[in-house]
Amino acid sequence: MEDLTTPASLTIFTDGSVDPATGVGGAAFVSGQTTKQWRLTDGASCLQAELVAIRGALHHALESHSPQVIIHTDSKSSIQSLRDTQPQDNMHLLTSTLLLAQRLAARGCKITLNWVSSHVGLSGNEAADRAAKSAAALPSPTTAVLPSFSQNLLKIKSASHALSRHQHETTGALSSPFAPWYAAATAYHPFPQDPSIAPHVRDRLHRLRLGFPCFEEIRQGAVDITCNHCQVTSPFALQHYLLKCEATSHLRERLPPHPQPGYPGAAAAAAAAARVSDAPNYTASLYYRYYYNYSYYYYTV
Repeated sequence: MEDLTTPASLTIFTDGSVDPATGVGGAAFVSGQTTKQWRLTDGASCLQAELVAIRGALHHALESHSPQVIIHTDSKSSIQSLRDTQPQDNMHLLTSTLLLAQRLAARGCKITLNWVSSHVGLSGNEAADRAAKSAAALPSPTTAVLPSFSQNLLKIKSASHALSRHQHETTGALSSPFAPWYAAATAYHPFPQDPSIAPHVRDRLHRLRLGFPCFEEIRQGAVDITCNHCQVTSPFALQHYLLKCEATSHLRERLPPHPQPGYPGAAAAAAAAARVSDAPNYTASLYYRYYYNYSYYYYTV
């Protein structure tokens, strides 16, 4: 920092802050006795807050007419975004910031964007951090930040998930035999996938966890299937395997008492046993023991 600074240079510290709990964000810069703050529209990201602070610093530099500007930031991501020659996101923030930099360069001003570590006792950096946090506490937003592409995509995914869940719950209310199982097995969240298991095995294990019926059940309804492990015959082969079979007793050690296969609540109890099988030492054994032993019964999509 000392090597960069000259008597004629304008030194500016920038920072951005976003509360992850509320989505309220602020941005600020500190340059000598000058401090400028902005409260952002709710939902802005930390990167957007940092870019707003840097853009504000460049605007301040335009008004100062200094021959050299040094901007210290603790955000590596903002520097990387500004250096990207083919940016894919935050286009408005990046282009407006780079436009100010071009205007400064056009009049012969040298601009240095320097990364500094945060919270290591740099007085300028600490002052900018306090200013950004206090900006987030302003009563209303003072600058608008457009949602990024990734933020819009996340909103679309969230809305799609909510709609899908609503439709699924409606289907369950119409007495679909598999909707209650799916809800109990997944709680509407994806299953964790063990990367050590082959993709085709993960797909079939996923179908097993969701209680996909075997081919004979699809064709004829409930059929008696004899368990290859304990020789018990049951029309609820998957529930028996998860709830009663000796081969899977270790999967049920942490489960509360559960009903017999085929009785009310058995599907939810079997789903809980399937969730326990997400532990890495159980996933492969659950798949190989059940799916391959009963593969000739299963209808594979």
